Amino acid sequence: MAEAKPVQSFNCPVCHKGLKEPKILTCTHLVCRECLLSILKKKRRSGEPGCPVCQTPLITTDTQDQDDFDAFVDELPTDYATSVKVECQETITGSSLCAVCDNSSEAESFCFECDTKLCRTCTKFHSKLSSTSNHTVEKCGSLTVEQLAAKKLFPCSSHKGETAKLYCSVHEELFCHQCATSSHRKCYGIEEITSAAESKRQELQEQKKRLTDKEASLSAEIKDCDSQVTEAEVKFAEMRDKVITVFSDLIKSLENQKQKLLGEIRQKEQIFLDEKLANKEELEAVRSSAEAHVNTIDMLLSSESHHALLATCVRLNSRLNEVESEEADTAGDATIGDVYFEEKMLNGLKSTAAITGEVRDVPPEEV
Repeated sequence: MAEAKPVQSFNCPVCHKGLKEPKILTCTHLVCRECLLSILKKKRRSGEPGCPVCQTPLITTDTQDQDDFDAFVDELPTDYATSVKVECQETITGSSLCAVCDNSSEAESFCFECDTKLCRTCTKFHSKLSSTSNHTVEKCGSLTVEQLAAKKLFPCSSHKGETAKLYCSVHEELFCHQCATSSHRKCYGIEEITSAAESKRQELQEQKKRLTDKEASLSAEIKDCDSQVTEAEVKFAEMRDKVITVFSDLIKSLENQKQKLLGEIRQKEQIFLDEKLANKEELEAVRSSAEAHVNTIDMLLSSESHHALLATCVRLNSRLNEVESEEADTAGDATIGDVYFEEKMLNGLKSTAAITGEVRDVPPEEV
């Protein structure tokens, strides 16, 4: 039998096994639901729990007093798209034996409708049965995660044995036709899964564009911050040189006044740089969040499973909207126009020293 094509790895950073019910953290990293619960319960006793990949705090100020970890974890979006891919990967890399006969024959093909591996004999028999003759069968060696994911169906959560084929935009739920005539009979936003997924993809594409534009705008602001800091550093350096040059020509008794002026310059510089650094960090944080969620949208858009895409967006929609509307706090931001120095005072000092040869204290209001 031909060897299966290499498949992508979707392992949990905690248990290092295939992700099970992966939860999307606020930093957009994925962790198994049970692994996340374990981290929260274990580290909450010893300190603030963080993402196992980037150490971003898992418990925010809004949730730090919450002791119901199950409810907290369930509120996080589940990445059904990745979950489906993990299942498909396990199907490809799992047992290579036929699942129909005595399980001792090597599987040769895979039936998408039956979700079953078949040996050569069972494949022939499968194709002759009237109930399965129209099923899609593929050679095991050519199976890909993408092929399986595209065919993966979600079961209805209310009716056992039924497949979720409809989507309600009012309740943001996937369900079967029985549900449509019962619990959703009054809903006006019911669509076929395919149609709903296409609408959601278009919505995500538009949201991705807005987040991408926001990311670009923030990058431009950050670049401008760097430019202003560089320009300010040059100006501050020039200012220091002028002060040092002037005071080096004055008599020793003016040394204290020189230090006062240098101290003021250092203070102005520190205030300016501190404000710029804080502004940059704020912009970086908002930009990073936008960039990370763009990547998450890319992952969803790459999913071939309509069910997975819609199911993931149930919890993720509000997060994406929050990230899109988030603004960096740049109130009180210093500008390059704040970098200045009163040189007339220096000229006055030089004139006084040259003409009178006297040493006098300069009042603070003249500095």
